[in-house]
This record gives sequence, structure tokens and C-alpha cells, in this order.
Amino acid sequence: MYRYLKVFGLLFLVSLIILLVLKWTAVKNFWFRMTRPKEAPSMIRALPFDILREREKSRLPRLEKQLTPTQILIPNVIALPKDAPLGEVLRVSVVLEATDQETARYLDGRRGELATLVLETIREFPYRDLNRPEAFQKFKKALEHRIFFYYGDKIRSLSIVEFEWRKAPT
Repeated sequence: MYRYLKVFGLLFLVSLIILLVLKWTAVKNFWFRMTRPKEAPSMIRALPFDILREREKSRLPRLEKQLTPTQILIPNVIALPKDAPLGEVLRVSVVLEATDQETARYLDGRRGELATLVLETIREFPYRDLNRPEAFQKFKKALEHRIFFYYGDKIRSLSIVEFEWRKAPT
């Protein structure tokens, strides 16, 4: 009888090791689900994304109506800064003022490139520097330096109209 228990115990131990090796991700996910705080189910999560967007109080629609012909809005550039924890994203909206209307039309046609410059600046800016009190001014200087490097003679000023941390959509 002792021999059978010994064999059964050995087979059980080997099968448990194989299960853990082959299904490690499942075990890990189970463990994290058990340790994660429970969220109350919300009906808001079941709503379509557009309805959730309507609830946001954004200044951008009002701001777009108030822009002068020489100003260009680059709205809602969202990115993960360098070394940032997953789930934390930075959302930035920028207004550029061109030197004249013709230059504003030129820059408006290059809005995608300008948004890419903003995106690259967010991605290259260290997360730990963004959590300091002087972060906004440092980020603005880095962004001005990058944009003025490419479009310096065409841009009069740069203003950051939205600068906020958000949780990444899950």
C-alpha cells in the first residue's frame, strides 16, 4: 500500500509541475485576478464609446470657435511617456499661432506632421520628470524647441491648452 501511495504522490507531483510549466500564464493571471481589488460593475462600461465622449466636458469645441485665422489647433494627442507605467497616458492639445494667414494654411496642411512632433515629444519625455511641479514648463520648452526647430520662422507662439493624465482604456 505504501508503494502505491508513493507512486501516486510522485505522479501527482509530476503532473502538477507539468501543469504549472505549461499553464504558467493562466496561473499568473488567476493570481493577479485574485489580488486585484474588485470593481463594482458599471452600466457605463456597457454604453457605446460615443455616449461616453459626450459626457466629457471638453473645452476644445468652444476653443475651436474662438481661434483666429492664424491659429491652428492640434487636438487630443495621447501617448505614453518614456518609462511610464502601463495604464497612464498623457493627453495634450496644442494651439500654434502662425505669422500670417498664408503660413497658417500651410501649417494647417501639415497638421499631421505637427501632431507627430507633439507625439514624439511626449514619448521621449521621461515620466519621472512629468510628475514634478515644474513638469508643465519643462515639457512646454521641450515641445517649443522641437517645433521651432522644424517650423521656427513660420510660428509666432505655441500654447498648450490641455495637459492631463488619463487612465488608458482597457
